[in-house]
Amino acid sequence: MKIVLDEEEIRVLECIKEAHLDRGFHIRDIIKRAKTEYGLSRSTVYEIVGYLEFHGLVKTNKYGNRELNPETLYFVTCSCCGKEIPGNEYVKENGRAVCEDCYLEGHQRIKFADPVAVRSKKLFRKQHGFEGTDGLTNLQKEIYSFILEEGGATLEKISKLFELTPQETRNQLAILRHCELLKWRKMGEDMYMVPFDS
Repeated sequence: MKIVLDEEEIRVLECIKEAHLDRGFHIRDIIKRAKTEYGLSRSTVYEIVGYLEFHGLVKTNKYGNRELNPETLYFVTCSCCGKEIPGNEYVKENGRAVCEDCYLEGHQRIKFADPVAVRSKKLFRKQHGFEGTDGLTNLQKEIYSFILEEGGATLEKISKLFELTPQETRNQLAILRHCELLKWRKMGEDMYMVPFDS
């Protein structure tokens, strides 16, 4: 049977990992941590530890203490994208479990309107003799060509067409902005990415 832990169960599991010693852990340590860090009640912790024991994630060792069972597989649901990931592959982010992809996407944002980035990109391109789309990736060239042909496009349209997440699209557009190839323009109610010289 596949075990998928919810947010409260993951929090208790994190408390168990923090309190786990060579000989196991004591339930009172878990209750203290769960109450202090997450505001969980004593009865909730007992219920969750019982659930984890029932599914084999927690077992009693030879010393009579509870311990985590490393042989039992479990899954968690990413709080950002909702996909199920193995329990050893999630990242704890602000008390929530997120997959590595969502964690990286959230931490690898390229600032769009960054004067320092624009200046350094211009210097780099000038030193290497790059003009227009020289030095860009194929994806960046395709996005730029599409926007030139269309005269402008929304972030949503670009994301859908190139099968990118909104953050990946923002990052690609930020690089094109740093090269002074594209810029944002409000058209009606929406923001469009348009050629820089238009």
